[in-house]
Order: sequence, then C-alpha cells, then structure tokens
Amino acid sequence: MAKERYYARNWASFHFMGNINNFSYCVVNAAGQSLAEFFHNSKNIGLILWANIAFGFVARMLNTFVLEKISTRAKITFNVVIMATGLVGVAMSVYVNFWFCLACISLIGIGSSFGESVLLVYLKQFPSEMVNGWSSGTGVAGVSGSLFYIALSGLAHLENQTIFLIILPTIAIYGLLFFLGIKIPRTKTDALLSEDTPLHYEELNEELVNTANDDQGQIPTQDDMDSMIRPEVGPPGETKKQRYIRCARLVWWNAINLMLVYFFEYVASVGGADLAVRSLKGDWFNENAYPILSFCYQFGVLLSRSSLQLVKIKRIGVITVLQGINMALWLLQGRYKMISSIWVLFVLMFYCGLLGGASYVNVFYLILHDKRIPNEDREVCINYAALLVTLGITLASVFILVMDHTFMKAYLPVTTDSSSGESSLLMSLNI
Repeated sequence: MAKERYYARNWASFHFMGNINNFSYCVVNAAGQSLAEFFHNSKNIGLILWANIAFGFVARMLNTFVLEKISTRAKITFNVVIMATGLVGVAMSVYVNFWFCLACISLIGIGSSFGESVLLVYLKQFPSEMVNGWSSGTGVAGVSGSLFYIALSGLAHLENQTIFLIILPTIAIYGLLFFLGIKIPRTKTDALLSEDTPLHYEELNEELVNTANDDQGQIPTQDDMDSMIRPEVGPPGETKKQRYIRCARLVWWNAINLMLVYFFEYVASVGGADLAVRSLKGDWFNENAYPILSFCYQFGVLLSRSSLQLVKIKRIGVITVLQGINMALWLLQGRYKMISSIWVLFVLMFYCGLLGGASYVNVFYLILHDKRIPNEDREVCINYAALLVTLGITLASVFILVMDHTFMKAYLPVTTDSSSGESSLLMSLNI
C-alpha cells in the first residue's frame, strides 16, 4: 500500500520540518538576553519574548479565519520567505536598532506559529500517527536550539549576527522537505486526486477514534469503534459564523485541556522554576540550576512528543489535572523551599515536560481521528487547538509577571540587574 511505501519517508520529513519550524524561535529565546544587552535595552528584554509570541497568535488567527481557502503550497512558500527574512533581519539589526530587531523577531515568531498551524492541518491527509513525526521534531527543536546557541555563543564565542546567518540554510531545507520529501498516501482510486485533496480515513485503514459520546476526550472501546459514526455536518445554508461555532463545539474539550496544560506547564517551568532556584548557591549544578531545569523540561517534552507509537493517552483530562498539581507544587517550592535536593527538582521538571508533550501529541491525534468532525471542517478544528496553545502561553506569561509583582514579590531576591527576572522568564519559553 501507499502508506507502507511512504510512511518512513513522510515521518522523517515531518520530523525535520517540525525541528526547523521551531528551531529559530528557540534560538531567539536563548539569545534574548544577549540581544537586549547589545542594544543597551536589558530592561526591555520582555519585549523580545512578546515579539516572539504575540504576533504568532495573529498568524494563527489569519490561517484559521482568513486563509482557509489558500493552498498549502502557497502558505509554505510564504512561510519560507517570512522565516528567512526574519533571520536575515535579526542578523542585520546590529546595523540598525533595537526596534528593527524586534520587528524581525516577530517575523520569526510568525513563521513558527504559522508553519505549525498550516502543517498540523496538512497532516489530516496522512495516517494520524504521522503527527508523532511532527511533534517529536518540535520537541527536538527545544533541546537542539538551546544547545546550538550555547555551543556557538558560549563555547565558540560567535557573534549573534553570525549565528543567525548560520541558521539560514535550514529554511531552504524546510522548503525542500515539503515540496520534495513529503508524499501523500493514496490508493489506486485516489490516483487522480490533487495534492491538497484529503483522503478518507477508512482508506488509510486506521483504527477509528470517536469522541461523540465521550466528553472526556477518551479513545472509545472496540464496540464503539465498530459502530457507524457519521460526521456532524452543518445544516443547509449554514453561515460562516454558525460553522465556526459548530466546529468549536466539536473540539472544545480537547482544545481547552491543551490550553490549560500549556498554561500550567509554563507557569511551573518558567515562573515556578525561577522562584525555586534563583538564590541557590554552591556547586556548579546549583549555580546553573535554571538552565539545567530548562534542558530537563525540553528533554521531557521531546520524549513524550515522540511516544505516540508506544502509548496513546486515553484520558486527556487526567494529564491536565496532573499538570495543574505540578504547577501548584512548583509555586509552593518557590515559596517554602520544601525540596532541598536539586536533583529531585531536575526529575520533577523532566516530569513537567513529559506531561506537556503527552498532552500536545495526544490531543492532536484525537482531533485528527475524531469521526464526528467532517473532513472539510478538520482544518478549522485543528486551528482552534493551535490557537489555544498560543493563548495558554500568553496567559502564563501574564500570570508570571503579575505573580512576580504581587503575591510572590516578597520571595524574589533583590538583584542589581533589573532584567534578570525577565531573562529567566525568556530562557525556557519554548513551544
């Protein structure tokens, strides 16, 4: 079958596209402090974080509600131009000013968010397990991006201008992987279909997943799978507004859970971790606890985003509850310092990443498999979930800033560098 012929090739293509899609975004976060200091704007380092995230939300909105009819080929071509322009612009901003640098960083953020939104929708034409290739690639980006910047800046002592230009060829690889690497699986009867024509899931011979009678986002029993499930199509004459409301109703449980998990994990891995280790002194591990915690988090995300072939989580709500408890634990640790061993904190942060990555890959798997969703509406439903991911991160950023200036203010050590808090916030904020 076509699936067997192209499965490994497509998985690898989506994996490396996921890595490249998020790689520049992660490097910007790692370079944030250095960029702000270069322009003598350490106090405005938070603007780098905002530029890298906020405009991505706008890009997702446009893809969901405005550009739905535009072909995937055109969108990817546009995204390649946007990402390349952003990288060149950040590199050249050393000759301009801080505000030009922020504008170019926003292009990198737009490229990352827009590319994710477009390619998650594109995955509807493939076996649903293919989302694991994409998700594991984005997980690798968090680890490889931070290590890449540490190696080139901290060890090789290269300037930011050079580092961002070195990344530029990866954008060409990103485009080539899409246009030459990915092959849509099709049966003989599908031979005449265009590249952007979605396949029926029955033809892909995938196990059916239905959440029609399952408000908890569970994968149904075998008996449920054997029953005939019909997509919940709109009535004749359905308006665009009615369609968007219907799609939101179809996907709300999975999308809200994903948003909450992202909110909880970023409050824990950024704000909670900052409070927990900011004043630690002693050996090398204590002195470098925050970046090590960031690495532990990203490594957990990488493993769980790559786990779909091994395990599928049936109860999405359980992950949300566990991550909420984890966030509360990190905030309590920041206040009371209950855990004295830094190694225990490393393990807990790894666990935080595992939960976050598991929610991401399983939620998109469920949406891609949900037989209630008509295939022509699947793009809108996927984009709803992607939009709420960005919303969850944005809300977490706001919560951390409010927290550090109100009820947790008394537990923040006094520092002479006003940008230190913002810097620590920036270091771990990766999708």
